[in-house]
Amino acid sequence: MNTIAVNSSYLLMCLNMLLCYALLGEQLEGLSMEKKLTGTQLGAFTVGKLIGDGGMGSVYLATHPERSDPLAIKVLLPQYAEDSEFRARFIREGQVLSELSHPNIIPVYFFGEDRGLLYFVMRYVSGKSLYELLLSRRFTPIAAWQILKPVAEALDYAHERSIIHRDIKPANILIEVQRVDGKLHNQVFLADFGLSKVLTWTALTTTGVSVGTPQYMSPEQVMDYPLTPASDVYSLAVVVYEMLLGRLPFYAKKPDQLAFRHIDTPPPAPSALHPEFPKPLEAVLLRALLKEPERRYQRAGDFAQAYAEAARQVGRERCAMQYYVGEPRHIR
Repeated sequence: MNTIAVNSSYLLMCLNMLLCYALLGEQLEGLSMEKKLTGTQLGAFTVGKLIGDGGMGSVYLATHPERSDPLAIKVLLPQYAEDSEFRARFIREGQVLSELSHPNIIPVYFFGEDRGLLYFVMRYVSGKSLYELLLSRRFTPIAAWQILKPVAEALDYAHERSIIHRDIKPANILIEVQRVDGKLHNQVFLADFGLSKVLTWTALTTTGVSVGTPQYMSPEQVMDYPLTPASDVYSLAVVVYEMLLGRLPFYAKKPDQLAFRHIDTPPPAPSALHPEFPKPLEAVLLRALLKEPERRYQRAGDFAQAYAEAARQVGRERCAMQYYVGEPRHIR
């Protein structure tokens, strides 16, 4: 088995820190609820209803006197603004990220600071996340393709501009039903480009821990090795694996144990979980999930193209079938 060579003591230190960081995030999750901003002003924006809350901050609806389109404003927890270097980097990176313009990337219109709070303003998407959809529905290979293709296109666009997302996961993939030429159409958006790079930097400089979600992190991200587009490809492959099978490649009770799985444990072959799972699609998934980034698809578009070619080889009838197995029994 080929794995990334590691220094065991360094790895243990990193993984212990990862666990501490995850626990800290859980403790902070409710803090932003204590101070509601609804009805106040942040810069030129009026903060509206709270629509989301988490460990990094809160998301509200927002309005601007010169705009009629729906807006959302994400306000980071106050401690982020207390670090002057982080604050400067937040604004600097925000200026770059706000220039991203792609139909499958939620546009970020403005980054700013007001009264000790860092925030950014983006397009409001009135739809569900892939995370929510996975709780209530099962995906065929055809349905998974309808998510994979636009996300891969968004990633290629960002990667061509030297931007790595670093946190591809179902919660950061949003689907909005739109009407186009009189017909309903599912528009897929990739979210949170605005936080990935700058939060990674501040975590590494203050705790030595990579930002990301352990279930979806590439081996090199766990190890704090340099990231490449292939790192996002790995995370996207975990998402596709989950869509097709209704379960993740790896499970563990603790974040550090889960991180070890990404580094040294091969993912279960889909056909070992569901005997009828198409072998061509399995080969594509397992290549995208290889431990060594140089052996994976180097572009998200290459992954999507290989998936499409495998699907054509399998045929429409089998691609319209479900291969759901669900989470392992001990996890349920």
